[in-house]
Amino acid sequence: MVSTKRKVFDASKQRVVGTDAEKFGKKSKGRSSQSTYSSAAQQKGLTTGVKKSNWRKQHEEFIQSIRAAKQVQLHLARGGKLSDLPPPPPSENPDYIQCPHCSRRFNQQAAERHIPKCANMVHNKPRNGPPPKKR
Repeated sequence: MVSTKRKVFDASKQRVVGTDAEKFGKKSKGRSSQSTYSSAAQQKGLTTGVKKSNWRKQHEEFIQSIRAAKQVQLHLARGGKLSDLPPPPPSENPDYIQCPHCSRRFNQQAAERHIPKCANMVHNKPRNGPPPKKR
């Protein structure tokens, strides 16, 4: 038995052989594994800006939220109060940027707008005096 790899069969090449379309060279409409940059950009090492998919984490979060919703429905059906249940776990997006002042999370553009304003907000400043009196 020979252990060489077989050549990938291209039906479009086979179809073009012997026709007038053969003159025009290889013009395939199929998917290409090359990036969308020019060859000069590829030589410099540039790649496409496609982010790595985190579908598995998203799927797990989705399943957890469905299970939590079922528990809420079951609790309410038994006659329980919604206030008896703990809050659902927060979902985190790794693309978001956390504000160093208020710990909220924002996308890139919103964080650029929010963080400078949040640094000057009064509620983020430490209090020097005694706490205010309650009436």
